Amino acid sequence: MSKVIYGVNAVLEALNSHPELIEEIWLNKITLSGKKYQILEKAKKFGIPLKLISKPDFRPPKISPNMNTQGVVAYISEFIYADLEDIVKNWENKKENPLVIILDEVEDPQNVGSIIRTADAGGVHGIVIPKLRACDINETVIKVSSGSAFNIPIAKVNNLKHAISFFKERNLWIIGLTHKSDISIYELDLKKPLVFIVGNEGRGIRKTILEKCDLLAKIPMRGKIESLNVSVATAIAIFETLRQRFYT
Repeated sequence: MSKVIYGVNAVLEALNSHPELIEEIWLNKITLSGKKYQILEKAKKFGIPLKLISKPDFRPPKISPNMNTQGVVAYISEFIYADLEDIVKNWENKKENPLVIILDEVEDPQNVGSIIRTADAGGVHGIVIPKLRACDINETVIKVSSGSAFNIPIAKVNNLKHAISFFKERNLWIIGLTHKSDISIYELDLKKPLVFIVGNEGRGIRKTILEKCDLLAKIPMRGKIESLNVSVATAIAIFETLRQRFYT
């Protein structure tokens, strides 16, 4: 069954990264300008069927009134997940110390999309999500990620503990982010090969996953709130790693 993606950046990134997935694109001619012309030209280049609509009420199939399409909608085949080996190949090809993010039952598509966009911006080599009790890479995730879901390997696995063992066997250091730790992330050497694990919006990281971590770390705060939104915490961890690796 086809999935729908919408918004200028999401559709453009899909065209740039995986045009073979796109089955059809709808464009609103009334709002055709800027990047939308790039979408039009790339669709023609790749032989993707186009529908140009000249109506103020732009409502392609599977689009609800609350979706801000920006006059661009694409229909794609099912999202293609990566394998764990694809993540390894990504850091090997770039000749960089690995940085991987594992999402332990993160359920909100807004959070997942935001994490993916941040991970793409921060040069993360791959993301791992579980098959059960977690948000898939759906239309909302792709939209919120601004299409970054097509730029970074995302693996969906049956068992996160096995995925952690996979990375441990390749000498990656496993850090669980939790406000319950006494160790600040700013005390750590983040230049080494790393996996950050972040947990569910309400429950945090599961006990069985915490037990697989080499170390637990927190992001220190000075206000009254005891924890950060998972996407914000992940962003801080990614960019502190980036700072240590490339800007010190």
